[in-house]
Amino acid sequence: MKNTAGPPVVDEDFFDREKEQRQMWGKLETNSVLLLAPRRVGKTSLMLKLKKDAHAHGYKSLFFSVEDIGDETGFVRKFYDKFCEVDGCEPILDRIMKSPVGKLIKKTKKISVSGVGVEFGELANDDWTQLGKNLAHSLNELKEPWLIEIDEVPLFVLKLLKLEDGQKRVRAFLSWMRVLRQEHPKIRWILAGSIGLDTVTARLNMGDTINDLQTMHLGPFPRESAERLLESLAESYDIILTPAARDEIITRVGWLLPYYLQISFSLLRDNSPDVSGKWEPAIELIPQIFDELLSPAHRNYFDYWRQRLTEELGTPDDRHATLLLNAACPDETGATRQTLYQALHGMIADPDQCSERLRYLLDVLVNDGYLVESNARFCFRFGLLRDYWYRRVRA
Repeated sequence: MKNTAGPPVVDEDFFDREKEQRQMWGKLETNSVLLLAPRRVGKTSLMLKLKKDAHAHGYKSLFFSVEDIGDETGFVRKFYDKFCEVDGCEPILDRIMKSPVGKLIKKTKKISVSGVGVEFGELANDDWTQLGKNLAHSLNELKEPWLIEIDEVPLFVLKLLKLEDGQKRVRAFLSWMRVLRQEHPKIRWILAGSIGLDTVTARLNMGDTINDLQTMHLGPFPRESAERLLESLAESYDIILTPAARDEIITRVGWLLPYYLQISFSLLRDNSPDVSGKWEPAIELIPQIFDELLSPAHRNYFDYWRQRLTEELGTPDDRHATLLLNAACPDETGATRQTLYQALHGMIADPDQCSERLRYLLDVLVNDGYLVESNARFCFRFGLLRDYWYRRVRA
């Protein structure tokens, strides 16, 4: 298998997650799913694996990300474009062309799997809703169930929020999608993102727009899977990774996200001597690798954890959350709730408001993988992030 540190892993490089795949297919028998996972857990890789296996489970499928989409019309355009890449889409397009909204679309040839694409005419403000409804309705009339996976939905929602009448548009969009899910039972949806859609909707008091979705959390690898991943990588690159060296990597990564296991192994390879044949790294090399990982040269591996607070929480809660993390990071055992309250109280004077905000922010930070509550204290969930925060943020 290839040492893939960054892009989603596919095909033979996709590793493990058998349990999560079984859970997901089980949930999809009766529900659409909200997939919650912090960044770098492997969410997109899992979604691509589900798409690949969808046919074996009786589904036609499509996957697309809306991270680069700026408004509702762009969302529907992307939906149609991805749909046109699916084999056998022509009957659905013909049905849509004959519908009342057909005048908004013209069929056109383009390079894709099916060779068919769509072009849109001028769209009025509310035309996107009708286009989306007609596509979903036509999908639902087919014999095969459909699985539609949409990645980075929360980032798209937050972009909508910044537009004129943003909050009104967000509610209209999320309500429209909820109606689609309810009216078309043969379609299953997986909505996901690197920040929590549940957190975003809670912040906007719009939790009712996603309460029909069944939640599934994607977490780190269990230790056994992390061990097998490192062993497989070592075998692929002719590296003799002793149990002691492997255990040292696992201990230092702590919270066993596939991304950081892959990054650690990549840095190990970077330190290999220029010799032919197998190489056995010394156990003393492992601490050096992690010092390098936490150096300014590699801060891009961690900076998103800081940046996503602003994306997810907005101002001033991003500053409040940063303050809480600053207070928790000096001690490996974290900080008590009272200590965190006192830190936040310096920014929120009213005791009731401070308590309410602390409760909300701790829920977010725990759910999103920053903190974990243990022995009545809130500490960083994994040591690498704590070390980064202490060196690069708190300082």
